[in-house]
Amino acid sequence: MQMQEDSLELLISIGHLARVYRRFDDARYLFERLALIYPQRAFPYLGLGLVEVDRANYRGAARLFASALAVVPDNALACAWLGTTQVLDGHYALGARTLMKVVGSDEPSASSMAMAFLKLPECAPFINANANSALAAGAAPPAHAAAPLSTIERLTIRGRY
Repeated sequence: MQMQEDSLELLISIGHLARVYRRFDDARYLFERLALIYPQRAFPYLGLGLVEVDRANYRGAARLFASALAVVPDNALACAWLGTTQVLDGHYALGARTLMKVVGSDEPSASSMAMAFLKLPECAPFINANANSALAAGAAPPAHAAAPLSTIERLTIRGRY
């Protein structure tokens, strides 16, 4: 069983490496095949969604992250990415509501991403007082957040699904 998990980790890594090198068709092909094999797991839909984020197709990415949540409703990372893409697509109120579900989750990368995006001025009008105090108590956004970065640099995630 460990060998199968190791092989799966390798395939996921290859898919993300293809994304980083902007080989989007190859990454999409791999994650689509993984979705056929593992339709009830979130990681193939997360991979496909990240391909669309890298392509700046935020609406398409949001649909894929919603698919990940449909199969694994409590996946904090999928929820964080869904909220992030909603914000990037200009749906600030919807994105803020989605991201607020993730603040304080057990998944540190999801929680920190949600907090960073909720601190954007565009999201501020849509955050309730309780969420504002949680954000104020939370960690500050990464120091590089203010620097102009490409979509890939801003949104590439390194972690396990």
